[in-house]
Amino acid sequence: MKSIQGKATCVLVDDIDTDQIFHASLLTIHDPEKIKHHIFGNLKNHEKFGSMDHEGQILIVGKNFGKGSTRQQAVTGFLAHKIEAIIGESFGPIYYGNALNVGLLLIEAPDIRKFNFDNGDDIEILIEESLLINLTKNFEITIKKVPQPLLDIREAGGLLELGKTWNT
Repeated sequence: MKSIQGKATCVLVDDIDTDQIFHASLLTIHDPEKIKHHIFGNLKNHEKFGSMDHEGQILIVGKNFGKGSTRQQAVTGFLAHKIEAIIGESFGPIYYGNALNVGLLLIEAPDIRKFNFDNGDDIEILIEESLLINLTKNFEITIKKVPQPLLDIREAGGLLELGKTWNT
């Protein structure tokens, strides 16, 4: 994978926890298609996110995204929306691990707040060059290098799928 392109969807709120991504009262829901309708349903000003089409988009978030619990639905919902990647200043460690395991690409861009992204901007992520380019506004920023094993997991569709390809 050399690059990822998509339209920006901005949810630049810091410290979004997994309860704001997917509310605890809904934990009996396990079907990804049902989960996706509830994503950000508990996040002020973003309650309608789950009912909108986000296929092929790149989500831009603030710092410490996904802090808190091990709630897998908070990852599964973005996969069900077919989000290409989530770019943020930083991620909660448990959330990062959960996303990695199922192939949801999280990319750290510590300086993302210094730049003006708007919903609908055309953006491209150049993986090997560690660059995020806003094609609409013609600027680029450096992102943290994405390790190859993470890209391999994403390409395979998750860690379990990648494991099926290994010879024993």
